[in-house]
Amino acid sequence: MQRRGGGWVGRMLLLMVAGLAGLPGTAAAQNSTVEPDFAIWDVQLGQPVTAIPDSVAAIIACGTNGGPMSIEIKSFGDWAQCTPEASGLREIAFTYDDENDYIARALELEYRALAGGTSVYAHPVIVSILVDDKGVSQGIRIVTDDRASDRERRVAVVLSKNFQARFGPWNLDCQDIPMREGEQKVGSEFIHQRCAGTNPDGSGQTVVIEGSYLRKKGQEGLSRETQQVNKGYYQSETRLELVNPPYLPSEGP
Repeated sequence: MQRRGGGWVGRMLLLMVAGLAGLPGTAAAQNSTVEPDFAIWDVQLGQPVTAIPDSVAAIIACGTNGGPMSIEIKSFGDWAQCTPEASGLREIAFTYDDENDYIARALELEYRALAGGTSVYAHPVIVSILVDDKGVSQGIRIVTDDRASDRERRVAVVLSKNFQARFGPWNLDCQDIPMREGEQKVGSEFIHQRCAGTNPDGSGQTVVIEGSYLRKKGQEGLSRETQQVNKGYYQSETRLELVNPPYLPSEGP
């Protein structure tokens, strides 16, 4: 997939020079963070998706219910090329512009804000906008990226706690989901929780936050053939969906 954005080289060089000129104040720079110019939280629900400049994204594509991107599209204005979900909404996924990523690496910053790419609270994620048949943004979806490293995947469920804190004022109702047939603990841990809440501003917006840490049916920790540990055979995931009425958050795949 082709990447968008440009002009980062000049800014990167200027910042490198500034950083060198500031020695020995480099330690202060290393403790700073770099924020994306546009993040998923900046999406204005109720506004046309075309109000978002294409330049804020490195890649724009049709989404797959929080999974890997499908067909790449040239612009947010091409939202109609994506297939509607059962709700009638189309999922438009995008990745953050990498310009700040390059700058941060060049300056050797402690890169917590972006964690080297599209992330939320330093967790690698897939972010997407849910668009209606008129091209209006009606919701957002954030799902931890299952393609991350094993270390990052293992703590993906922790992001659900970050979200619960962020949406605490929404009067979240959290329910533990019982273990389903074929599911198992990961070691001694089994987590599957779903929280739902409503925006206290009276807009009727609803949010669902789901976190899971478990072995799904068929994901065995030990190989029966080799008796070796099956590395990565577990699910650790956080999923958030926030939508305008009359839409309701969808179930995960």
